[in-house]
Amino acid sequence: MVTLVIVENSTDAPKKETFHVITAAKLMESDIWAVVLGKDCHNICKAVSTISGVKKVIKIDAEFLKEKLSESYAFQISNLLKAYREIKSVLISTSSFGKELLPRIAAMHGMSQVSDVIKIHSPSIFDRPIYAGNLISKVKTSEKIKFLTIRTTKFDAAKKTEEVGINIENFTADTFSSLKSIINSSSVTSDKPDLLSARVVVAGGRGLGSAENYKKILEPLALKLNAALGASRAAVDSGFAPNEYQVGQTGKVVAPELYFAIGMSGSVQHLAGMKDSKIIVAINKDEDAPIFRIATYGLVADLFDVVPEITKKIR
Repeated sequence: MVTLVIVENSTDAPKKETFHVITAAKLMESDIWAVVLGKDCHNICKAVSTISGVKKVIKIDAEFLKEKLSESYAFQISNLLKAYREIKSVLISTSSFGKELLPRIAAMHGMSQVSDVIKIHSPSIFDRPIYAGNLISKVKTSEKIKFLTIRTTKFDAAKKTEEVGINIENFTADTFSSLKSIINSSSVTSDKPDLLSARVVVAGGRGLGSAENYKKILEPLALKLNAALGASRAAVDSGFAPNEYQVGQTGKVVAPELYFAIGMSGSVQHLAGMKDSKIIVAINKDEDAPIFRIATYGLVADLFDVVPEITKKIR
């Protein structure tokens, strides 16, 4: 039996999420193959081939795969599953793309998926959070192929091996006409750490009052701590921060070593995205704010007074 890991990648390297998914794949009690899709993706394949546990890397390289469209990717992976009947499970991270791609593949094979897996008991029994993480559901699936999206914060990153990389196998891409096309794309560069992989996150809520305050209060602290910036949904909906900063059930799920929750009440939806953080520091003038129930350290104070002072004290 084989477990297939769908590699998510940036321009020239596998994303960090893939390393965590490979660790999860090791619990499926089968050989691990990784599939890389894209245009001129050989260097990414070489990088994946050095990850501990990976037995084979399959490259699906085509000009039209340069556009990262879930329809065309699903079509190629579906063909791969038909060609290799020994593949009995398919894993990808619970990223925006993973949540869009994997249900398509499962549906093309007339099967269902298990979403947001946080623990693997056996190749057919899994834990996943429900009700915004307030309950854990243990799920058993009898599908012939197990389709799983993995919450990467619950699994350690796989290590790179010192051994020579394994062989990379080519799989011919079939031409696919998608109903969607990318009109324009541009790369966003930032000198800030990536939110999903940052060791420290400084997040703000609606209590900041404005986009100007969000920038003025949080950015100096984040700069001092070399931290990623985050935000609650309320802050994003109010225009204080861009959508990619959103942490929560409908945003990104993070588990940094240190999480600052500043000016946010701590809704159930937000807690679902950050409650696994190692240390949580909450700052809010409302002593009854739910965020204090899970905070490691809580400060009942006016954020506009204390956050600048904290920033000054950090050297």
